Amino acid sequence: MQNKTLSLTVIALFASLTSIGAFIKIPLPVIPFTLQVLFVFLAGCLLGSKRGMMSQLLYVGIGLIGIPVFASGGGPEYILKPTFGYLIGFIVAAFVIGYIIEKTKEPKLKHFIFANVIGLVIVYILGITYVYISLNTWLDSPISLKAVLMMGMVYSIGQDLLLAIFGGVLAVRLYAHFAKARVEGKKVAA
Repeated sequence: MQNKTLSLTVIALFASLTSIGAFIKIPLPVIPFTLQVLFVFLAGCLLGSKRGMMSQLLYVGIGLIGIPVFASGGGPEYILKPTFGYLIGFIVAAFVIGYIIEKTKEPKLKHFIFANVIGLVIVYILGITYVYISLNTWLDSPISLKAVLMMGMVYSIGQDLLLAIFGGVLAVRLYAHFAKARVEGKKVAA
């Protein structure tokens, strides 16, 4: 019972941290810059693939049922917002980051940063694709791919790369402290 409690606690912790990160933002056109992605990086690095992904699934699920945890609110209609693709990206990125770290025998700073950058690429691919599709279809606001790339990536790539590095530095320092949660979570899953 204690193992499940620890696993559920760290999953809920990172869902909460991602929610808090949504409200630490710099407004930009269409897509605000937030600290959510930092907590996505840390969820993957510290919790592993499955629990990292579950923390982001919990975060997105809470938002979709109507609790305003996203950068612009919450509710099932959020699926129609152009930025929803970034939230899908958070789920996939946390899993992939965790998977990369799990496959590394003794992760060092370069491994954490590499995993975070791969996660960031995933977030951008899913996020930008969703923005482009949503604006050009159901939102009926035709826009070029170049314009979407400018607002969805170019304005924020510098800050996000710094967050990937900072997340790697934090992960190196915290990784050992989350070892028990990762080991206990594997026992529970087995």
